[in-house]
Amino acid sequence: MADLPLPQPEDVVAWITVRLHATGMISVGGTIGDKKMALSILEHAKDAITRQIPDAGIIIPNRDVEVVPNAALKEMGDIPIGQRGDP
Repeated sequence: MADLPLPQPEDVVAWITVRLHATGMISVGGTIGDKKMALSILEHAKDAITRQIPDAGIIIPNRDVEVVPNAALKEMGDIPIGQRGDP
């Protein structure tokens, strides 16, 4: 039996994605089967955001932002899974 590779610092062992939709709805996905661990991950993320973004940060509502694509857009179903931005 071959030796398994040692874990690396950048290895992802759990993840949570939180999305705010234009309607105000929030969706959450990821490896959240363990409620205590998932809440702990979110608390650590909240602390990291608090440390990295000053209180006087600029918040621009999505209705005031326009993005002009520089390439042709594809329907989500036509984008390979590895290029969709999710793990």
